[in-house]
Amino acid sequence: MSFVSKEKTAPATWKVSAHIGAEEFRKQLDIAFARELKKLALPGFRPGKAPRSLVEKRMGDKFLFDEAIDALLPDAISAALKEAGVEPQLRPEDLDIPKDQDWKANGVDFTFTVAAKPEVTVGDYKGIEVEVPAAAVTDADIDARIHELRHRNARQVEVESRPAQNGDIALIDFRGLLDGEAFEGGTAQNHELTLGSGQFIPGFEEQVVGRAPGESFEVNVTFPEEYHAEALAGKPVVFEVTLHELKAEELPEVDDDFAQEVGEDYNTVEDLKAGIAKELAESKAREAGEAFDHAVQDKLAETLEGEIPAAMFDKRTQQNIDMFLERIQMPLERYLELIGEDGAAFEERMRAQSTAQVRIELALEKVAALEGFEPSDDEVEAEYARLAEQYKVQLSRVKAAVPKEDIVNDLNRVKALELVKAQAVKKEV
Repeated sequence: MSFVSKEKTAPATWKVSAHIGAEEFRKQLDIAFARELKKLALPGFRPGKAPRSLVEKRMGDKFLFDEAIDALLPDAISAALKEAGVEPQLRPEDLDIPKDQDWKANGVDFTFTVAAKPEVTVGDYKGIEVEVPAAAVTDADIDARIHELRHRNARQVEVESRPAQNGDIALIDFRGLLDGEAFEGGTAQNHELTLGSGQFIPGFEEQVVGRAPGESFEVNVTFPEEYHAEALAGKPVVFEVTLHELKAEELPEVDDDFAQEVGEDYNTVEDLKAGIAKELAESKAREAGEAFDHAVQDKLAETLEGEIPAAMFDKRTQQNIDMFLERIQMPLERYLELIGEDGAAFEERMRAQSTAQVRIELALEKVAALEGFEPSDDEVEAEYARLAEQYKVQLSRVKAAVPKEDIVNDLNRVKALELVKAQAVKKEV
């Protein structure tokens, strides 16, 4: 087996030509024939005793070629990459074995394309300046949380003495008509609608405001141009509406009774405010820490320079889409319909996320290389054990599924991030 040539076809992407020698290939053909012969039963011959010439004439020699090439290719590709000085980042693709060659006499010529590990540089990663949100808790924050708790503990009371206004809960029947015909999804009975919430298309809730319980009326609106249902997008429609009743929220007073109702640990309003302040402080500290981590990584990735193969972004994008769909447990088409987004916009969003992830990982790996990080065998074993515990599987299965190189890279990236964070300059805003 030998490397023949390589040609750069895209950033950090190579088309490699290689060759498997005739003698080596014929040996593998013999091995494949001996294995297949045991499975064949030809009339007039005992199992495993038919002459090769008759077998090849009967079966054709293509079936042996496929077995031989499948056995030889992995080592042939690895050897060619080593001779070519190409460190692969992804699995080789676009394997091409020309059919018009005398492979018994001359061996096998083949080509493949591979995305190589990109050569990158990073800027000064010591002393990166980042801005993060301040973690201080203000009186306004506490008041906002109390306001939220009041709404959560509010009573609904029926409104009879006035017309509907924003904030009311309207119990309505409605029937939507497009060109005088009812359309799918446009009809409901006894639907609860909080006015001013923006739950319905623009213009609908505004035309319910001012109406009184018992009224029947028409609402004229136009669906947005980007509405997910194409038959309705940009179309003017009429809704026949009946307002049955109105309810309003009656908020509790902020007193000691309210504090005790909110939580058993609170006896007074002051206890409640102190508890909220502590909870908000912990939450804001976590958010500030996460914001700091993201800001440091983003700033570091901005300094990354080098040719990165598009295949790396493609692979990560597909992985992220697959994981996302597995998490939401629904077809992509259904998800896009629910959120009113088209496939191109969704993929663009996932690609932007994936591009950022790849750039951050490459930048951290470069920092680790510059710092000479190399995890010990004990650290690698501990990480394998952690993964086995996390996923509740046997340690041997984790080691079989996750290459040691991946574990080493993960540990190095963690160390690199901790180093960059420790030396970063944080500015609260």
